[in-house]
Amino acid sequence: MAKRSRKKMRQRVPSLPDELLFEILSRVPYRSLCRFKCVSRSWYDLCSDPDLLKKSPQTLSGFFCRYSFSNLHFQNLSGRGRPLVDLSPPYFRGYGYPMFEQCCSSLLLWKIFKYCSFDPELVVCNPATEEWIVLPPTLVAQPWHVVRLGFDPAVPSCFYVFVFVMRSQASGLEIYSSQTGRWIFRQSEWGDNTEVDFQIKSVVFFNGTLYSTTPDLSVLTVDTEGKIWRKIRMPHSSIKPAVKQADAFIAHSQGCLYAMYVDVHDDNRLSVWALKEDGEKQWVLKHTASISELFGRQHCGKHELYTLIAAHPDNNMIFLTGGPPGELMAYNVDSQEVTVIGTPRKYFQVPMLPYIPCFAELPSYGCRKFEEFRLF
Repeated sequence: MAKRSRKKMRQRVPSLPDELLFEILSRVPYRSLCRFKCVSRSWYDLCSDPDLLKKSPQTLSGFFCRYSFSNLHFQNLSGRGRPLVDLSPPYFRGYGYPMFEQCCSSLLLWKIFKYCSFDPELVVCNPATEEWIVLPPTLVAQPWHVVRLGFDPAVPSCFYVFVFVMRSQASGLEIYSSQTGRWIFRQSEWGDNTEVDFQIKSVVFFNGTLYSTTPDLSVLTVDTEGKIWRKIRMPHSSIKPAVKQADAFIAHSQGCLYAMYVDVHDDNRLSVWALKEDGEKQWVLKHTASISELFGRQHCGKHELYTLIAAHPDNNMIFLTGGPPGELMAYNVDSQEVTVIGTPRKYFQVPMLPYIPCFAELPSYGCRKFEEFRLF
């Protein structure tokens, strides 16, 4: 009887034209497409179509956690299931030793130290498409110089790499554009005594501008052509000596740049400021809340520390780790509710870096592709 009912149901439901089905699925997020792959072989092939994946909307899917200089683990945003990105240890098959540098939205940046050489090659990787490309050699930069990646999923046709040329301070920038395949050098216009923060947790790129924090709690900005330079004091920089370099945190959400700070001396009070886009570049306080009160427990001093991780790119949600169990949590600013996502694996190193899948092919003008092997 049940088989007969299912047969009648199949007869009543007309099949959709391929073009219409493709258009419907192109509006489905990648995480859901992965579930549809389990339906049948034909659905697997359809949901793996590169053209479909390029059109599907993408948003925050999880975080990369670093356990050593070369080993990464992926934490799903849901806290459940197999990792969306399966990162095997990247041994490069005798090519060299990899050192992870940064994740910017959808792309990863590595330094590859060839055996018997101290001069690394810079490699940009797209985990979603399993593409790796080697950048041309820099002009004057040294291996220890700070390197930052700039990529905007809204403009997937290009990426940028910024190398802070250091002497006693930041004396200039080398900027690589995937559109031209070349490096350019620009003398720094940030002024004297400008230092660069080696932390990678407070680096943001959007609207063609790189934002990076400094040890003295400022935000350095520069555009992709090295023409517009700014140095903006962070809103909580006057709260000293309580504020330290580790408290310099910025994030991008819904087209705005935010500065955030958790005051451990004030019941773990979270403060959120937005940068007002005017000629003065002023910070506006948007939200405050006590994290300890949100959990309904008393502040436990040094045993209850919280680290800001990211802001959701599409809604008012902030991610942080901490508390006695070292949990990964999501804080909804609108409802003021905290959700525990999970407890990351032991021994992970902060920061946890947000990841948004992108299935556009990497522009390779002026680059060499790793085609002879796969790392994932």
